[in-house]
Parts: sequence; C-alpha cells; structure tokens
Amino acid sequence: MAIHSPKPPCRVSRRGVLALAGGLLAAPWARAQKSSWPQQPIKFVIGYPPGGGGDGVGRPLALGLERHLGVPVVLDYRPGAGGAIAAQLVANAPSDGYTLYLADNGAISVTPAYRAVGYRPTDFSYIGGIGELPMVLVVHPDVQAKDIRELAALSHKRPKGLSYASGGVGSIPHLEAEMMRLEARMNTVHVAYKGSGQASTDLISGVVDFAFFAPTGVAQHVQSGRLKALAVTTRQRIAALPSVPTVGELGFPSLEATYMSGVLAPRNLPPAVFDRLAAALSTVLADPEVVRNLETSGLVVAHRAPAPAREAFEKDLDRWRNLIKAANLKLD
Repeated sequence: MAIHSPKPPCRVSRRGVLALAGGLLAAPWARAQKSSWPQQPIKFVIGYPPGGGGDGVGRPLALGLERHLGVPVVLDYRPGAGGAIAAQLVANAPSDGYTLYLADNGAISVTPAYRAVGYRPTDFSYIGGIGELPMVLVVHPDVQAKDIRELAALSHKRPKGLSYASGGVGSIPHLEAEMMRLEARMNTVHVAYKGSGQASTDLISGVVDFAFFAPTGVAQHVQSGRLKALAVTTRQRIAALPSVPTVGELGFPSLEATYMSGVLAPRNLPPAVFDRLAAALSTVLADPEVVRNLETSGLVVAHRAPAPAREAFEKDLDRWRNLIKAANLKLD
C-alpha cells in the first residue's frame, strides 16, 4: 500500500496576514466613505460680484456650513442678469449636494415673472430661508412730504409728476415703486440706473425725487439729513431707523415687501443629502455669531424651513406677476 505523506501546511507570511486583515477591515469603511456625504468641497454660488451685498450674507453662511459639514464651502461668484446667470447654473448642476445657491427673490420670483429664463422656480430644492432685507422709501429733503399720502398728493401738483430712481428695470425697488403708484394713485416717472450706487447719488443730488433702497445704503444719509425717510417696507420697524414708520402704520400694508434670501440647490437631491443640508442651515442660523455677522449686512435673520421657504418664494412670484399685469409694465 502506498503511503502518502501529508501536504505541508500552507505558510502565510506575517505581511500577508496583515494585508488580508487590513483588506477585510477596510472594505466596510471604504463602502461607508463612498456612501457618506459630503466628501469634497461644496460650491456656494452667488449671483453678484465680490464685495457686494452677496458677500455680507454668503461669507458668514459659508463659514458656518463649513464648521458643521466638515468640508470647505467655496464662494463662486456668477454676476449678471440680476442673478439669473447664477440661478441657471445651479438649476443645471448635478443633484449631488455639491452646488448650493445663495438665492434671492429677485432672481427666483421677479425675473421669471416678466421674461423667459433658462430655469423655473420649481427647478430647485429649497434648503431653507435665511431672512429678509427691508427697503426704505426715501426722498430728497426738498420734497415737501412727510408720508405716502402727502407724497401722492404732491405728485399730482407737478405737471410731470415725481421722478423715482431704481437700480434697474424689473428690480424689486422698481416694482415696489410701481405698486405704490397704483395703491396710492400717484403720478410718477421711472428713471432706471445700472445699479443702486448711481441711483442714490442722483437722489442725494436732487436729480430724482424718491426711491426705495436697502437701509444699509441710505441709513447714514438719512441720519446726516441728506435724505429723508418716509417709511420702511417691513411689518415691524427696523433697528437701523427706529423712528421711521412702517408702510402698514401709514395705511398701506399691501406695500410690505422685502428682498428675501434663501439657500437653494438643484432639484431632486438625495433625501439624506437634503436632510443633512437643511439641518446644517438651521443650526448655522441659530449660531449667535453667524446671526451677528449677517445682521451687519442689514439682513433681518429669520430662518424658514424648506417647505415654508418654497411657499414664500412661490407666493412672491405670483405677487409680482399680478402687479406686472395690473400695471401693464413692459420690462423686456
């Protein structure tokens, strides 16, 4: 009978054992890393140039989101067309959570109300609302009016009416002035500028009679007497100009209007990514340091959850669309 000697035992080197063990341990970790979010920097798109109002809101938010998400949040400036260029870029971006948009109702609710753009308000995921920027109705000191009714009466005493400035055709201050024209039955002439800077300069110089501006741009001129503030467009008075009444106090609550800000992303985000972003934004806007920094830009911080934020932007779109139709405005 043949006798077979047993096979020699399989010898595995210590290096091989470590490699095998490492591979077994690394596999689930690698899968977890691949499925978790975020794993790379997030692009935060702003529709205005560096150094403007977008910076005052975008930078504190980006820093706060960085701390809570653990990855860099990089500001990406895409100015032009009143924010529509940035909005279209985000609407067409991948739905992976790595592109966010610092949105305002100018690009989301106003521009689509009067002209065709390459996106719709429904093309976004609404992560949440950030807050609102009030507007102030200001007049040149030579304009002899103390409130909206006196301003309306004065507009009919002048053959050509009163002139008002705005930073551009179709801007929120332009539409707010048109709404006041209808509500108060005023006689007015619109003078459009390519930005609020020159518009405010000409108002101070007396070239035009009145305008709506953000408080950060005119509060110092009101305090110095170079401009006279008649009303703020919020429901409550604002800290920057506490003695100035609201439009509601003057009998025109329908003129309440603000620049709304929010964080949007491309639509159809994965639910886990959407929930993580919404929770991070809510946490950031509860941070006192972030709130203080946002308030220096003039923003009245008021977080809105995703559903109320979406509803607010959609309601605003209907409002301006109805105004454009009622006033028969030609904005193209």
